[in-house]
Amino acid sequence: MSQGQGKQSQPRPLPLAGIRVLDLGQFIAIPFCSLWLAWLGAEVIVIESRRRMTSRTAPPFAEGREKEPNASGYFNQLYSSKKSVTVDMTTAEGRDLVRRLAGVCDVMVDNFSTGVLEKLGLGYEQIAALNPSIIMLSNGAFGRAGAMRNSRGLHSAVNLFSGVAEVTGYADSHPRILGGCIPDPLSGTYSGFAIMAAIYHRQKTGQGQFIDVAMHEAMLSLIPEAVIDLTMNDVEPTRIGNRDRVNAPHGIYQGREDGTWLAVSVNDETEWAAFCNATRHPDWPSDPRFATLDARQKNVDALDLAIGAWVRGQNVSEATDLLQSAGVPSGPVLRLDEMLDHEQLLARDGVVTIDHPVVGPRRQMALPWRMDSLGIEYKSAPLLGEHTHEILTGLLGVTEPDYARLEAGGVLS
Repeated sequence: MSQGQGKQSQPRPLPLAGIRVLDLGQFIAIPFCSLWLAWLGAEVIVIESRRRMTSRTAPPFAEGREKEPNASGYFNQLYSSKKSVTVDMTTAEGRDLVRRLAGVCDVMVDNFSTGVLEKLGLGYEQIAALNPSIIMLSNGAFGRAGAMRNSRGLHSAVNLFSGVAEVTGYADSHPRILGGCIPDPLSGTYSGFAIMAAIYHRQKTGQGQFIDVAMHEAMLSLIPEAVIDLTMNDVEPTRIGNRDRVNAPHGIYQGREDGTWLAVSVNDETEWAAFCNATRHPDWPSDPRFATLDARQKNVDALDLAIGAWVRGQNVSEATDLLQSAGVPSGPVLRLDEMLDHEQLLARDGVVTIDHPVVGPRRQMALPWRMDSLGIEYKSAPLLGEHTHEILTGLLGVTEPDYARLEAGGVLS
């Protein structure tokens, strides 16, 4: 079992109970999408194969269990609450089993390259002929339509083609790609919400649908101001580092201890006066360079130097308490391990502990919302092939002799 469900004596109903999802995803985007669906109560069936394990080979591994398929921290986090079915889709019988599973599922998700599922006989038109009400979502770097539909790309390419990298970076430097994992959970989040909207639509109309999610378009939603400025005003976007085009001061400043940083954003003159009083700089509001927002923007270099000098002498945690108490928007820049111990996240059940049968209890971030009348369910990730027999014999009605034959023939490897 797990922590993080609140203190209700009776379990609350799960919003997606009764929804069955066939998950053909790899790496982060689709696994992240189906993770949220599973936590909301959907039965998520993951198709895996011992002949080509991707997610289970990703580090970090539990200490002393390197390269063990059931000990991957990456897999055990993203595949929480799901079911594992091992099927070799390179075999005709394996593809037939997956096709039959799609026939009894409400949702099917994938992030293969464009055209792969069609070649396997598992494309939307092929599956919809068996299951007209199915909701199928495909998540690719550049989508399944348009001039770039056959192009492949991972996180860095998505960052670059979205335009986000172009507007990210310091004013006198080159574009930055923000780190590798941002495009995947972002497009995975959009995919999850799109599926829930499609489920709602099907409840009203009985209609299934195909949803095409292009990762670079999901990333594009991070920079609406740049898009509007370019398309409506013909103004090329520029890079401004951690600064803001309106607020000043607005930045991230290094604290006294190495590796600690404080984020500050002042929205108006009231907050600016509160900042100056809290930091014991009562002269700053009367300084012509800093007296007004317009003046602070014109002298932002000097402003950042002055604030940076103050923060450099502070413990970031103490500075955060000081500024927040004064009503100044501010906070520490946290590492993931620090987030897992953050007082506010813990108070809001933002961290969940899930006990895995192989690696034991592990903490991870929970869903970022709560519902008054509906519940969330956190379970451990499945062992490799743990549910193969249960799903194939129970859901598909495969007989025991046929199951033994498929297993002996390597179809279930």
